Amino acid sequence: MLPKRTVIGSFPSRMAELGLDGAIKWAVDLQLKYGIQVVTDGEQRGNIIDYFEQVPGLGKRFGRPAIIGRIKPVEDLDDFPKISDCRRVLEYLRGLGAKDVEVKVTVTGPVTLGFTYGMGGLGPYSSVLDEKLYLDLAYALTPVIEKAVKMGCYIQVDEPGLAGRFLPPKIAGHILDEFFSNIKSGKEVTLHVCGSLSNVPNLYDTLLMLRVDVLSLAFSGKKEEKNLQLISREAFEEHGKKLGAGFISNIEIEPVEKALERLRIISSKIGIENVAYLHPDCGFRETPLDLVEKILTNMREASEIFLREIAE
Repeated sequence: MLPKRTVIGSFPSRMAELGLDGAIKWAVDLQLKYGIQVVTDGEQRGNIIDYFEQVPGLGKRFGRPAIIGRIKPVEDLDDFPKISDCRRVLEYLRGLGAKDVEVKVTVTGPVTLGFTYGMGGLGPYSSVLDEKLYLDLAYALTPVIEKAVKMGCYIQVDEPGLAGRFLPPKIAGHILDEFFSNIKSGKEVTLHVCGSLSNVPNLYDTLLMLRVDVLSLAFSGKKEEKNLQLISREAFEEHGKKLGAGFISNIEIEPVEKALERLRIISSKIGIENVAYLHPDCGFRETPLDLVEKILTNMREASEIFLREIAE
C-alpha cells in the first residue's frame, strides 16, 4: 500500500474571525485543496496543551497550566473538545461526499502533558518524576482515544517532550508502553516525536520497543536531519514499525527538488513498503498562512513525483 499524505495536526487558528465551525471547515477545505488524505480538525481552539484543560485535575494557576487535583478520566466525552471537533469534521466530510478522506484525532501524550502541567503546580503528586502522575494521565486519556476509535478515526499521539528530555527514556518508555497497550484500534496508531532523537541517549531504541504501529519523525531541519542516520529497514521491520516521514519543513519554504531528494533518501534507507505517511516535520500553528499554502503546494508536488517514480 502506498503511503498517504497527512499533516501533523495544527494550522493557524482562524476561530476568532470565522467561529469554531467555520474555522474547522476552513482547515478541512485547506487540507483537501492540497491533496491531504488523512485530515485533522486543524486544532483551531488552542495549542496541544490547552486542548486538554477539561481533563479533571488539570487547570491553571497564575495563568499557567498546572495540576490542581487528582487526574481522572473525562465524564462527558461527547462535549470534550477533541471528540466534538472530530465529529464536526466527520459531518462536514459526509456533507461534501468525501468518502475517500480519512480523519485523524491528535492527542497530546501523557509525558508532554504531565510534565508541562506539573511545572506549574503538582497538586497531589510528589514531583515531575512521579510515575503516578503520568500513569493517571494515561488512564484519563484512554477513554478519549477509545471514543475516537469508535468514530472510525486514526489516532496520533504527540510527544514533543520526549526529544525535549522531559523524562529519562527508560521512565518515559515504561509510561508510554502502558499507555499504548490499552489502545485497541483496527487502524494504525501513530506516535509523533518532533526534534532530533540523537540528542537523547537511548530514545530511538526506546521508541522502537513501544507497542505502537507508526513512528512519525522529522527529517528536514538542521537538527532533525540527524534522524536520517538512525533509521533502517532492519530495525523497523524487526520491531514491526512503519514510518511517518516528515520530509519537508513546516516553517520555511523548501524547493520541491530538495524535499523530493530527502524523500528518496528516506525511502532508500527504510523501504517504501515501510512508509505509512508523508507529512511536514511538525504542525503549522505558528507558521504564517501564506507560507503554509506554499509548503503544502511543494509537499504535494514532491510527493506526487515520488509516488510516480516508485510506480514505474
